[in-house]
Parts: sequence; C-alpha cells; structure tokens
Amino acid sequence: MRSYIIRRLLLLIPTLLGITMVIFLAIQSIPGDPIEAYLGQYYEEELAASLRRQYGLDKPVYVQYVLWLGRLARGDWGKEVLSGLPVLEQILERLPISLELIFGAMIVALMVALPAGIISATRPYTASDYTAMTSSMVGISVPEFFGGILLVLLFSLGLGILPVQGYKPWSQGAAEHVTHMVLPVLTLGLTRGALLTRMVRGCMLEVVGLDYVKTARAKGSPEFLVICKHALKNALIPVVTVMGLQVGFLVGGSIVVETIFSVPGLGQYGINAIASRDYPAVMGFILVSSSIFVLANLTVDLVYAFLDPRIRYEN
Repeated sequence: MRSYIIRRLLLLIPTLLGITMVIFLAIQSIPGDPIEAYLGQYYEEELAASLRRQYGLDKPVYVQYVLWLGRLARGDWGKEVLSGLPVLEQILERLPISLELIFGAMIVALMVALPAGIISATRPYTASDYTAMTSSMVGISVPEFFGGILLVLLFSLGLGILPVQGYKPWSQGAAEHVTHMVLPVLTLGLTRGALLTRMVRGCMLEVVGLDYVKTARAKGSPEFLVICKHALKNALIPVVTVMGLQVGFLVGGSIVVETIFSVPGLGQYGINAIASRDYPAVMGFILVSSSIFVLANLTVDLVYAFLDPRIRYEN
C-alpha cells in the first residue's frame, strides 16, 4: 500500500508538467499579438519591442516555456493586464470559495445518491424505485443554469427564505454565509446527485444477489448491517471512480453557478479573464482548475485502494 501511494504521488510530477506544457502551447497558439492587444491605440513599435524584451516574448517558444515554468515555481504567476494585481494572490483569494462550493456540492450529491440508490436497489420495480429513477432522470436532464433558476423561483421568489444571489464571507456571520451558499451548492450538487443515484442503484443491484450477501443474510445478520457492511462497500468501488470524474464536471459547473449567483469564486474569475483576454490570469485559472481535477483523481485512487483489497495485496 505504501509503495502504491508513493508511485501515485510520483506520477503527479509528469502529469502536472504535461498540463503546464499544454496550457502554455495553447495560449501561444492564440492568433494575434498579445502586446499589440495590450497597447491598443497606444501601440508604438519601439514600446512594443521594449515590452517583448521585458516579458521575454522575443525569445524562442521553448525558452519562454522554461522561463515561465521557473516563475511559476517561484510563485510569480504574472500580473493581471487591466488591474496589475498579482495573479496568484487573486487566485488564492477566490480558490477557497470555489473549493467550498465544489466540496459542498459533492456532499449534497452523496446525501442524495446513497439513500436513494440503496432504497431503489433493495426495493426494485416498486413505487420507491420508479420515483427515484424518474427524479434522477429529470435531474440529469436539467442543466445547471436552468436548475438554478428553478431553485431561485422556489426558495427566493416563492418562499422568500433564501437570497437570490450574492456572497457573504464568514467574517460577516456564519448564518449569512450559509444562507447565501445554499442555492449555489444545491444547484451544483443535485445534478451530480441524480447521476450518482443511478450509478449506486446499478452497482447495488449487481452486489445484493451475490453469494456472500446471501450468506450474511442466512447467518441472521440484520438487513441494515448486510446492506451497509457487506453490500455497500463493494458497490462503492465503481461509484468512487465515477466521483473522481465528476470533479471535472463540478469545476466546469461551478463556472456557470458562480456566474448565476454572483459568487466571487475561481470560475467567475476565469470567465472575466477570458472575456478581457487577460492571458496571465487565464493561464493561472486553467492551471489551478486542472490541478484540482488531478488531485481529486489522486484522492480517488487512494480511496479505491482502501476499498478494493486486491490493489493492496498486489502492491
């Protein structure tokens, strides 16, 4: 198990290097001169040449990449084009908000998927099963932006118990913070929960009929213990793998949700950077978003090894 963890950690290095290379080459391939776009109507050839030397844009692409990688390692991610503020500081300021949103959405998804999927699998082809499957199909079909609008109409405009949009930091009170985060978290989490519900149901149906589950029942174990201790642990193995992939969808969905509810997270920062063609901010946004996905999949691999003893024994 220890060697498996070490190998997975070592694989992070080439993976992150590959991500930085793809990001750098993608930005380099964008048509147009960034210096010319930056100067606009104030463009002068001498000034442009001076800025190219200052930022190293007059050097070959591979040299630019090595210099950029070195600046990343030193914590110098560049400055925003419009404001001149350090990109890394702006990202670190917004990153906890997006992580809170993504983590909360994943908790909501699991709180929906596990009980709904287990009940649906243990009572197949009943009213409970049909209700759970119909609800999950609707949840999968509704995009985040439309689901957010529906939740606003219900809880904000209809019942008047939650704010329409906006964000309040923890410093302004826990109650204010939580009430402003409920709708974004629900919007992002319910869609993922609908997908995981179908996954949990399918995996549980494959497991509940296996011999070791029948043996546990034959020994007189309570049904709750049979399901939770014997069936659910093995059924969660493929679900955990899917959860790792869902992190990518959560990162993408957070961009939409943060825009709808005016949450000043990483997604909204990325949208603003792309709209203003702020290349240092765009590169920082993509790098951090990709790193979140890579680290989430590393966590999934470690959890997978814990749930599946075959991996522990092989390693």
